[in-house]
Order: sequence, then C-alpha cells, then structure tokens
Amino acid sequence: MNPFAFNRRVRAVIISYKSSKQFKNLLNDLKIDYIETIKCKDLDLPVDDHPDMVIHPVNYSTFVVYNEHFDYYLDKTKKYNINIIKSKEKLNPKYPKDILLNISRLNNYYFYKKDFIDENLQYLLDKENTGITVNQGYAKCSSMIIKENTVITTDLKLHKIFLNLGLKSYLLNPNFIDLSGYNTGFIGGTCGNIGKDEVIFYGNLKKYKYYEELRKILEREKIDYYYPNVDTFIDRGSIIGILGG
Repeated sequence: MNPFAFNRRVRAVIISYKSSKQFKNLLNDLKIDYIETIKCKDLDLPVDDHPDMVIHPVNYSTFVVYNEHFDYYLDKTKKYNINIIKSKEKLNPKYPKDILLNISRLNNYYFYKKDFIDENLQYLLDKENTGITVNQGYAKCSSMIIKENTVITTDLKLHKIFLNLGLKSYLLNPNFIDLSGYNTGFIGGTCGNIGKDEVIFYGNLKKYKYYEELRKILEREKIDYYYPNVDTFIDRGSIIGILGG
C-alpha cells in the first residue's frame, strides 16, 4: 500500500514549520488540522523544516520519525492513534547522510539509494514491500505522488524506473521551484495528498514556470488541487497526511 495516497479526506497533515500564514489559513478553511515540524539541527538550514527528511509513514497508522524528535511527534500525534517508532541512525547535513528517511513509495514498492536508508525503517518496509534501489537520493522529494500507483517527477532516471515497473509516471522539466540555498527545489516537496484525488501545495501553483503542464496532468487524472495566494511556488518538504483512527 502507498501511505502517501488516500481514499478519504485526512484528519491532519504534518507540514513545514516555515509554512506561510496563507497556507495554514487554507488548511483551516479545509478543516484539516496541522502539525508543524520542528527545526532539525542535524540537517542543512534550507531543509531543516522538511517533513520528508525526518518522518516516513510506513503505513497509515505507523510512522518512523527521526529519533531526536521522537517525543515531539509522539505527543503531537496521540489524538490520531499513530504508532510512532524511532529511527536508528543519526542524520547529518552532508549528503547522502541526510536522506535516510527520504524514501519514495508507489504500490508495494519503496525507492531508496543503496546503503542510505535508516535500518529501522527498512526493516519495517521489507515486511510488506519490495525495495528498489535508485541513484536519486532524494527519492521522495523527487516524487509527487498523486495516486496509489501514479506519480509526477522531474527526474528522468526515476521516471524510467517507474515506467519499467508498470507504474504510471509523468515527467516534467526540472528547475524553477523555489528552495533557498539551492538552485532549485523538488516537485515532490511542493505538496502532498489530503484526500482521494486531492492535492495541496505550499506555494502558488500559478507562479510555477510549468504550471500549464502540471495543471493538465492533474486535470487529466481528475485531481482537485488547492494552493494559497503567495508569491512563490516553493519546496518545503513533502506534506504528510494523517488519516487518524
């Protein structure tokens, strides 16, 4: 199963602590609770807020979280009946030691860079999933998952791997996604699913250079999308949905 895709509206989402006021107001309007990340001192400053660097949902009810943040997420997710498990290894700002939880998922596959996945996370994933090694370390960042087996990516090599596995993949041109300190952000880090065929973006979709291409894909797949009226189309790290018990 793919814990980034849902068959109903989520109760809550985990979002970047750097999220805009307009984005949080949008979540309030949609009646979705939110949990903000806390600064991760073991990550590079531009991504120290990114949910997908410190949390990975194994399934809808079990999340692996960075061990340094265990108590925080244990407390914040109590009301949603989430089983929180500590990661084993320590993160490091220097790539690829920062990607240990940044794992992409489609169907019963998980995608990761060989030798750079947290041991506790891999143990849990291997129980019901098949691991596929890829060159792209930021596998989740590079995957805008829109359905159980459907993804949008800007990474050509990932795109080819997805297609070879019989998955549905759309390829967009890279670049032109705001991420301070980097030449560009990643498409997967701009958004997250909040329900069946529903996606929400941190930034203003109309500010994206490839807005028309992305809009056409979303409409072709019958995906409803929401975004705040802000100045940029930005990568804040994949939004993680919580269905809740």
